[in-house]
Amino acid sequence: MLDEFFRAWIGPKVTAPLWVAHQVENTVKTYLPMYRQTADRKPISQIGFELAALTAQWRCLPFHYFRYELYRTGVDLTSAAAYVPDTVFYSRLLPAVNRSALLLDDKIACKRILGDAGVPQPLLLMTGEQGSWFDRAGRPVPADSPAALDTALGGIAEVVIKPARHTSGGAGVLVLDNEGGELLQQDGTPFSLARYGAKWGGWLIEAFVHQHDELAAFNPYSLNTFRVITRLHPLDGPQVLHCLFKSSTTTDAVDNACNGGLYVRVDATTGRVDDTAHTTALTRYSHHPISGLAFADQKISTIRQVIEAAERAAVHFPRTPVIGWDIAVDNDAQALIVEGNSSPSLMNLQRTHGGLAGTLGRSLITDHRRS
Repeated sequence: MLDEFFRAWIGPKVTAPLWVAHQVENTVKTYLPMYRQTADRKPISQIGFELAALTAQWRCLPFHYFRYELYRTGVDLTSAAAYVPDTVFYSRLLPAVNRSALLLDDKIACKRILGDAGVPQPLLLMTGEQGSWFDRAGRPVPADSPAALDTALGGIAEVVIKPARHTSGGAGVLVLDNEGGELLQQDGTPFSLARYGAKWGGWLIEAFVHQHDELAAFNPYSLNTFRVITRLHPLDGPQVLHCLFKSSTTTDAVDNACNGGLYVRVDATTGRVDDTAHTTALTRYSHHPISGLAFADQKISTIRQVIEAAERAAVHFPRTPVIGWDIAVDNDAQALIVEGNSSPSLMNLQRTHGGLAGTLGRSLITDHRRS
């Protein structure tokens, strides 16, 4: 109960000044310049009125008015009012609804829980903490033995290392080559687990996912994944609220939006991909910048597997009802849970789906209290 109290009441108040500063910085650097470049914006008097109305509605500074380009002439006040401000979502709603995120945000604990439940995911090979290394069964791995390291890695030639906790946006995620227990970065330089652990703390290594050809067609350089938002209803069980497809816009291995990646809405029932993809810099794409593939022509054949994987995973974290799942699809068409996120990006969702006050607004609190 103490962790719930701190998460819901203390944490948001402590981090509030930092969160406001972050939004001010983004608005000044990205969103105001875009506003000035936009020709079809509303009259300044109307913008002022709408800013005041949204401030009164949500009881916070309406940074989201510029983030979602609600100043455009085609967006009326009713539509603008449906957009949930980040301040409300991250500081009021999620802390109250996701009562505990410890097991989900610890990537090793999350993988153990899902693995015990038989939920498909990339194969866990090793973990490390404070200079100690362990194989997937928890047995110590000598740090000075390449042969022991190769055995722990199962002789797999390509692996992925990532921090075990307290990171987001793909920070620290690296693809490594394993040559008989000697780990190499993609440029061929030696990789040090000791230095990585000193920088990132706990870590895990898992098998590299060779993705399905259908997804590799968008960008063969990055692991292209789906972000599926689930809500665990106290009576109705897991519900899939929204689905996105994510891909890098460069030859980088990670697809995260904060690293310049794009995201596009996918119909969770039919698998149809929307016509337009977006980035956090407010760039829009009708075709993938790497492959030239038109989004409007695409339909994901494995969408059912992706949705079922998210639903299976969600039931194992009842104290974290709202989760954003990153899901890959391998070359055998099996959907794999890469990781879960207790604070999924609201911007990616509302840029692709429009205002989500109906699914990710105050109704979350109402249902949470009823449960």
